[in-house]
Amino acid sequence: MALSLVLGIVVIALVVAALTGTPAAGDPAPARVRRTVRGWRWGGLAVGVAAAAVAVRSDPLGRGTAIAAPLLGLCVLAGVVAGESRAARPTGPARTAALETRQVRHYLPRWPARAVAVAGAGLAVLLAATTAAGSADDLGRAGRSLAYDCGVVAGSHGPWAGSFYSLPLAVVLGVGVLLAGLALRRVVGRPRPVDDAGDLVRDDAERRRAGYAVTGACGLLVTVPLIGVSLTTSAGLLASPCRPLWWTAAAWLLLLLVPGWLALAAWSVTALLRSGAPTPRPAVPVAR
Repeated sequence: MALSLVLGIVVIALVVAALTGTPAAGDPAPARVRRTVRGWRWGGLAVGVAAAAVAVRSDPLGRGTAIAAPLLGLCVLAGVVAGESRAARPTGPARTAALETRQVRHYLPRWPARAVAVAGAGLAVLLAATTAAGSADDLGRAGRSLAYDCGVVAGSHGPWAGSFYSLPLAVVLGVGVLLAGLALRRVVGRPRPVDDAGDLVRDDAERRRAGYAVTGACGLLVTVPLIGVSLTTSAGLLASPCRPLWWTAAAWLLLLLVPGWLALAAWSVTALLRSGAPTPRPAVPVAR
């Protein structure tokens, strides 16, 4: 309860700071656009923290813990979609459009985005392998243990990231991928805002912040489960007394990759909380 209260206070403070903070240098986006996109984004983060806390407490067998961080990422992505959709609504009687080429790569951090994609692919492969190798535990729950038979000795090790955990996680991850694609589409496709004089405003810095937030949300979506599944899989593989050599090698490889996934998860949290202007990578105008 005390931890939940502290997290709630921190989130509220961050939301207030995001809504009342001054824009970064070189960010001419209208105040209405900033308030809308940031308010919904930070609201999604606040809801995500609450959803993650509820998920952790909901299942003593650990399925809630497995999907807690992905749920947080889902809520942030939903906040980005809602904020960009609300900011896209015209507020004046006249509408002006800019003819230009905007692409997703203009608003994403290049190397972190690639690292998140690699982590997502790694998680998908690992979950497919653990699901295929899983077996029922002593209470008949499918995919919750790893069985081994050494001839003289037979047994099992659990928990194991088989279908008992991987299927709910795969559902949440699938929804997250769809939401991330929709969020990036809204970030790129949202019309340029118009200032009081009726002129179009280049708001690339605000879109770039949204791109960082989407990347950070996807980072949490995949890296935290990847760390958990890697540790669980390594423990299961090393627990077998008659494991083949490649089981040992695979277990240690998974453990050696964990620090890299931890670093990516830390970057993801930073990307969600950042308020400064990222390094510019402007869109390429075609004509006006």
